[in-house]
This record gives sequence, structure tokens and C-alpha cells, in this order.
Amino acid sequence: MTIALGTALALLVLWWALRFLPAGAEGRLPLPYLIALIPFLWIPALLLAIVAAVLGCWPLAVAAVALAVIVVLRVPLHRLSLRETSRETKRETSRETKRETYRETRPDTSDTTARGYDEQPDAPITVMTLNCRFGRADADAIMDAVRAHDVDVLALQELTADLVGALDAAGIRDVLPHRQLGEDRPTDNGGFNGLWTRFVPVAAASSSAQIPAADVPVIVASPTLNGQPADVPDSAIAFASAHTKSPMRGCRAWSQGIVGLGRLALQRAAVVLGDLNCGIDHPSFRKLLAAGFRDASMSALHKPMVSFPSWLAWPRIELDHVLISGGIDAERVETLTIHGSDHLATVAALRIR
Repeated sequence: MTIALGTALALLVLWWALRFLPAGAEGRLPLPYLIALIPFLWIPALLLAIVAAVLGCWPLAVAAVALAVIVVLRVPLHRLSLRETSRETKRETSRETKRETYRETRPDTSDTTARGYDEQPDAPITVMTLNCRFGRADADAIMDAVRAHDVDVLALQELTADLVGALDAAGIRDVLPHRQLGEDRPTDNGGFNGLWTRFVPVAAASSSAQIPAADVPVIVASPTLNGQPADVPDSAIAFASAHTKSPMRGCRAWSQGIVGLGRLALQRAAVVLGDLNCGIDHPSFRKLLAAGFRDASMSALHKPMVSFPSWLAWPRIELDHVLISGGIDAERVETLTIHGSDHLATVAALRIR
């Protein structure tokens, strides 16, 4: 029995060690899924400790308890590691002058006047992201959430033309008059991505990061300016809606897509919203953060925000994110249930420093 318990503990330790693979090395099935379940690894570790204690195998029991504690403490340990990464990123950013340019397109607009951020300069920017589950999310429920939370920027993934039409019918142009959609392609993972905002864009593009997934539309806007679009000022923020491929659609493309979003950190300030199909235990996601992003939920709540599946209170895993860079801070992050989606919507209040 001791040999069996020792073998089980060794397997759990190896499972835990998967999170320390080099970024990209986890791009092979079933590694992404095993890593996604690491937050729950304390459960079998604790059960093993109980069995070992009952059988009098105290060294194994202590080792199993230690593993369970390490798993539970992985989030604060990760936050400690981010402090040094943040210092290095700030030093690198101060030397970085390169700024990525976008193929500018004319964003869809209406005659509705957007609310000027300069009317309330101390007000936070409220952003919301949702995976629409193959376009099945309820348009009225989305609009209810947008109005209830006074959303300034809405990012949606897995859109369909029918859902876009339903949002128009539900009055989205009255609240968020400016829109940029990604191209609808047969290779999209569940649908295309889109952005809506009340801020007047100074630039926009249907694709801002060439990753093996759906287009990543971007709107560059200056929340501190009201009126007609002008040249991109230093205060402009690039808002992007992203959806990396799920591992089952291609593990290598999944990892490449996550890491590839890091080029958006070259912007002076950027907010990337979407279903990134990963969490802090995935090496590829930590490499994305190391490119210059901070996770809003880790900043505001000091823990990941779990969002999938929507129909279970527990267990849920971390898939959807609001990533911020530059002089942007996260003040509040929460999740909402939207009828028709298998993901929770993520709403974040951001403030410009």
C-alpha cells in the first residue's frame, strides 16, 4: 500500500510540475486541460494525505499535505513573482519607443453622441467581455447588463451576424454608437469578435494581432477627449476583443495565439478583453503577462476570476480575462450571468492614472 500511495503522490507532484513547463511546451493534448485543473489538485492531495495518515504512513501524509498547501498558495506566490516582473517591465517600457500601427478603418458609427469622459474625468471606465456561445447569448440580456453597469466598452466573442442584428434591434447603437467587428471567417473558433464603445474612436481595425484564431478587432480611443476624432494622443487606449483557439481545435495554435497577443502590449496603454482559454497556471499565459500586461482580476481582487461554466457555482475555471497595460489600474471586477452563454460575463472598472 505504501508503494501505491507513493506512486499516487509522485503522479500528483508531476501534475503540479506541468505549470513550470516552458511557454509553448504545454501545447500538446492533454496538457492544457491537465494544467487548467491544477487549482483543484489540492483535493486528491488532501484525500491521499488522509488515507496515508489512517494507514500510518506519516511521511507520505505530511508530503501530501505540503503539496495541498502549495497548490492553495499558488495564487499569492504568483502575485509575489509578478512584483519583480512588473519592475522589469516598467524599466523595459521606459526604454521602449516602438509603437505598433494599425491598418486604419472606418469604425461603424451612428449619429448618437457618445458620452464624453471629460464630463466626469474622475469616473472609472467600465468594460465588459462575454463569450456568446456560438451567437446564442441573449441580446436583450446583454443590453440589460450594459445599461445596468453603464458599460463604456463592450467586447464580445463567438458572434454571429444574427446576434449582431439582434443587438442592433435591442438598441445597442443608442448606448454604444461606435463599433468594430472582426472579419467573419470559416476558420473562426465559434464565431467572430466585436467591439462596441461610447468613446469616439481615433483609429480602428478589424485585426490588430495576427494570431491563429478569429480576428482581434481594435478600437483606439481617448476617453479624456470628447468630440470629433483627432490624431492619437498620449492618453489614447487601444481596446481589443480576443478569442484564442480552444486546445481541442489545435494545441499549438492555442499556445501561439495566447503568446501572440503580447504584441498589443507595445501600445502605450491597452486593454485586451476576451475568452483567452487559459489561466495563470498555463505557461503561455504567464508569458503573455510578462510581455507587459496585468490581469485586472489579479490586480483588483488578488485572485483569478473564474468564469466557466456558467451553470455551475463550483467548480469553475479561469478562461475570460481583462488585461491592462500602461497607466491603467483595475478597481473592481465582477462576473454576471447572461442567458444563453456558457460563460459568465466579466465586468471591470478601470481608472487611468
